[in-house]
Amino acid sequence: MVTLTEVLPLAKDGKLRMIALTSTQTAPSAPDVPLVTDLGYPKLVAENFVGISAPAGMPADAQARLHKAASEVLADPKIVERLGDLGFVAKPMSTAEFTAFVANQVQSFQAPVKASGAKL
Repeated sequence: MVTLTEVLPLAKDGKLRMIALTSTQTAPSAPDVPLVTDLGYPKLVAENFVGISAPAGMPADAQARLHKAASEVLADPKIVERLGDLGFVAKPMSTAEFTAFVANQVQSFQAPVKASGAKL
């Protein structure tokens, strides 16, 4: 399993065949690739994401400015198109939504990672 952004160029060049995406939504850059949920494997969902994080205790006004700037960038159709070309799907979130999303990712992967014995 690797990220769509890593394999998309290889798939477009015909050097690799994607079997399934581990996301919950079809990627516009790979519309013909089925989702693991479509194939009957809902427990294989593993969403890749990129976001902006900041230190704990960052002042609310600084958080708001950072969020506003990021939201403005993600509202630019040219940026969204370029991200799509790279295999990313822009999904702007509020600060609270992103915090909850990350917390859910940590909770979802905590037990499997511990059970695997993986170490940093």
